[in-house]
Amino acid sequence: MSRTVAFIAETPGSATTADQQACLCPTDLQVLAGSKAFNQLEDLLALRGIRLGPGDRVKVHALSCLDISTHKLVRAVVKLLKAGISFEICAPHIVVEPTVGDVAHTIFAELDSHYRHIHGIKTHPPEMARSGRKPFLDSNKLADVRAALSKPGATQAEVAQSLGVARSTLYNFLERHDQNRPVQRRTKKTQELRPVAVGSKIADPRIKEETPTE
Repeated sequence: MSRTVAFIAETPGSATTADQQACLCPTDLQVLAGSKAFNQLEDLLALRGIRLGPGDRVKVHALSCLDISTHKLVRAVVKLLKAGISFEICAPHIVVEPTVGDVAHTIFAELDSHYRHIHGIKTHPPEMARSGRKPFLDSNKLADVRAALSKPGATQAEVAQSLGVARSTLYNFLERHDQNRPVQRRTKKTQELRPVAVGSKIADPRIKEETPTE
């Protein structure tokens, strides 16, 4: 026989525990969150000797009641669905079934996949780069870049254009891979302009002012 577990939790401004309980069915097994988050539901049920399986259901009143980050919530829901457990959000009357063809199930699975991919890019950039877009300049191009720059009259701008990359990309490439080559960006010196009163004398630093003698 399938079971339905109602996870009851509150956040500031969300529905109260009493309001959530008023919407439950008499046969629902109520689990009060206390200090536990939604992704710790399995631990709370284990304390009661309960283990959910295919055909069971977990329900919450509204997602705003759950004090948990979005990506952790998505992963917790996907874990339930993979175990054959449906997920219900009572207030908006949404039921996510564990069947593969369920649209809501597909959305949760895609969100979980998106998070894992982006998280992987941030934590393991070299590994993720191999399966994603290739870098503009690879380290094995260093010899070709050096040869192009060593030609008489060659400039970084011209070499970058011939390689099909931006000049900043070439600069960063040399900074990373060619430690023996001094590369500096040109900087423009700016002179501060101050307002001058009409009729006042403007001093020219190139002209030495003579002091009148008596």
